[in-house]
Amino acid sequence: MQRRSLLGVMISAMVAPWAAQAQPQGGGGRRFGGIAEDQLLRAIREGRIVSRRNVGSTSVNLRLDLEGDIDAAWKPRSSTHGEKYRAEIAAFRLNRILGLERVPPVISRSIGRRQLGLPNDTVVLFERDNTARGAALYWVPVLRDSGIDRPADIERWSRALRQGGRIEEAQHQKMEEVSTLLVFDMLTGNWDRWSGSNVPAGADGHLIYRDNNGGFDEPFVDASMRQSLAWLRRAQKFRRGVIERARAMTAASVEAEMANDPDAAHRPLSEAQVRSLLRRRDELLRYVDGLVTRHGAERVYAWA
Repeated sequence: MQRRSLLGVMISAMVAPWAAQAQPQGGGGRRFGGIAEDQLLRAIREGRIVSRRNVGSTSVNLRLDLEGDIDAAWKPRSSTHGEKYRAEIAAFRLNRILGLERVPPVISRSIGRRQLGLPNDTVVLFERDNTARGAALYWVPVLRDSGIDRPADIERWSRALRQGGRIEEAQHQKMEEVSTLLVFDMLTGNWDRWSGSNVPAGADGHLIYRDNNGGFDEPFVDASMRQSLAWLRRAQKFRRGVIERARAMTAASVEAEMANDPDAAHRPLSEAQVRSLLRRRDELLRYVDGLVTRHGAERVYAWA
């Protein structure tokens, strides 16, 4: 039997503890905005629709007022945006793989034509049974301007996240959330994050990673990879746990988490999209590991 190299043993020892955490977990214990994740998912998938209205600007995005205290947004399959709603589900599931609680819960939900009350010339696509497939997203009741996506703000946090950049004590949490968002968008390949008002904060001031339907494009061309890397390279300080969970991802673990969405016939990611996700992950690790070689792990991993 071939002997393993010392380096291989060291890498396995480092990754193994995180690999167990990267496996799909049940919703128990996970919360968003102080509410149990399972409760939110159940409400936005099954809650009775009391009223609905379109709040989208360039796409169909309905706000669903549901019976009870939890409401939802709903993004459907359409002739203008195709199956992009599935990227929202995939982003939520990736957020779970990475051990985050920053993407509002999302789950598949089909709604009948009569409930939707849309005009005959709607771009929403209906199945033979007169239902439309889509993603139900938890409607976060309070969203505030985070103040991080204006040009001057981008330059400010870019300086702080470079090696040698100073992070004020009061800004440590916000800087970690920005750094992790750059990692998250690298993995999803989201091209639409910094186009304006896509990085809000919740009532508690923490960043909310919403509006993820720009992610997981396939094919993911070289120009898109360069664009994603350009944003990632604004950061040179990262949260170790997120990087190691990304390192532990495999096609099997990703597909297992995606299978937790109840629409078994329309998985959030195709096999090709999973391969692209892992290719972006490899580029992420190549960049971060290069920083560790140059600057040392204690300086690159600014957060556990």
